[in-house]
Amino acid sequence: MQRSYKKRLGEILIAAGLVTKEQLDQALDEQKKTGKRLGHILIDMGYVTEEDITETWALQLDIPHVYLSDYAVDPDVIQLVSENIARTHSIIPVSRQGDRLVVAMSNPLDVETIDLIQRETRLRVEPLMAPESHVQRAVMKHYTASGNHNGADLTSSIDEAIMDISYTPKETDYYEEDVNEARRQSDQAPVIRMVNLMIAEAVRSGASDIHLEPRAKTFELRYRVDGVLRHVRDIPKSIQAACISRIKIMGEMDISERRLPQDGRATIRAENRLIDLRISTLPTIYGERVVMRILDKANSIAGLDRLGFSESDLERFNSLIRKPYGIILVTGPTGSGKTTTLYSVLNAIKSEETNIITVEDPVEYEMSGISQSNVNVRAGLTFAAQLRSILRQDPDVILVGEIRDMETADIAFRAALTGHLVFATLHCNSAPSAIPRLLDMDVESFLISSAIIGVLAQRLVRVLCPHCAAPYVPSGEEINRIGLSAESDPLFHRPVGCSYCNGGFKGRMGVFELMTMNNEIQDMARLRASYAAIKDAAVRAGMTTMQQDAAQKILRGITSFDEVEKRVFVEDEDVSG
Repeated sequence: MQRSYKKRLGEILIAAGLVTKEQLDQALDEQKKTGKRLGHILIDMGYVTEEDITETWALQLDIPHVYLSDYAVDPDVIQLVSENIARTHSIIPVSRQGDRLVVAMSNPLDVETIDLIQRETRLRVEPLMAPESHVQRAVMKHYTASGNHNGADLTSSIDEAIMDISYTPKETDYYEEDVNEARRQSDQAPVIRMVNLMIAEAVRSGASDIHLEPRAKTFELRYRVDGVLRHVRDIPKSIQAACISRIKIMGEMDISERRLPQDGRATIRAENRLIDLRISTLPTIYGERVVMRILDKANSIAGLDRLGFSESDLERFNSLIRKPYGIILVTGPTGSGKTTTLYSVLNAIKSEETNIITVEDPVEYEMSGISQSNVNVRAGLTFAAQLRSILRQDPDVILVGEIRDMETADIAFRAALTGHLVFATLHCNSAPSAIPRLLDMDVESFLISSAIIGVLAQRLVRVLCPHCAAPYVPSGEEINRIGLSAESDPLFHRPVGCSYCNGGFKGRMGVFELMTMNNEIQDMARLRASYAAIKDAAVRAGMTTMQQDAAQKILRGITSFDEVEKRVFVEDEDVSG
């Protein structure tokens, strides 16, 4: 059934003129690697929109389609289908007409799901087609509103935990709370359920991080979505200790230690897939603060052409990553997408003839066809120690998760000079500033000039929602800021917000700056030239600055001026940052 669905969808889209056979073949090849649904891959590649697929498929199959944001869902029929079925199978009941139940579905050919609903409701199902993201948003909205959670609602689980916990530590003796009592509380079913649902809700929202922050009288829960923190809810102070203890037990951390920061890791199943959590605790005056980084193992690695590169930069970067040896650095602050870029590179160059080994802290993506390893600082396995061992494994390509010190840099650079292609990340503000940054780390100037073949700097900006972005005529100051003249008469776009997006934005995209080494820049590195001089030479050699790349994305309506102003348009610095 699934195979014929894939074939039919591809044929329908080709017949409708929405994709070419070459594009479909490319998507099918990607599907073999990732296992994702064909429609999702075509959307990710930018060949079609979710609405294109829904409308075309509905027309060809003669099944009515609906946009749920414009549809009045009957709250009474929500009670007929459990939330578990609705979420798992991406369906939502919208109305009832006698013995017929009208159900919006992302895949109306899913006979097994239709049979399941008919058995549960004893009604005949009449399917409507709706985009999957619209269905999932409607499920979140209407099941929350209806209270039909079957024990799966986070708010009710918090209430259960409050009722279940009889012991509440006083603020004055928080650190003297009995450890056995903390463990007993954290092992209670309502607390376990509350923490699991908190994580599941974050995954469902597309969050990258979960923040649990103690306040004077509450315990605040926030999610970071598309790079922006947003308040979710306040959790009562009475269950703060139990919640933190439960998370620390999951991460195999010491629940009796509350005066020192701790780090841990956990793997759980949420939204029917495995999720890795990287957990960090930090003592504050009101208790321990917890941040959980969500590392979704099901996330597919994006192709390089979908990261946001301009055509010229993509061509130059593709040429660099296929060099036989040398070191390529990817720079930017934490959370700028460096690891995603590097794994997209590895996915593009891996083959049966190439031995690729990574050393990371931690491994964030699992990829077949390469060898991945974690550092373990507590056991003495640092980046430098691991890298020495990797060099004895006959590698062709090495990925170093981060160059943090001179010892790691020295080994990586010497490996690049002895016939290995090395990729590594480095914390600095721009591509030209990588050279002064390495010099500050006491890396020998001759190693820098001889080993580096390219430096990529990047940031992430939020992408405007295509459904609600509003055009406007920019001010003269905005036009000058992106380097245009007032006579150019450009049109910018600003976020509005709709049921499809998160405050006017949907997803994020890279903004890049690619510096390739030439003889002039190599000489400058050897002579320890200033940041400004290196940048001028890079621009003369054809480098498009991040500010220029961002300006082009503003003019194309991809992102907004305010978003770029906040994340990219910073004053030039002659330091590494």
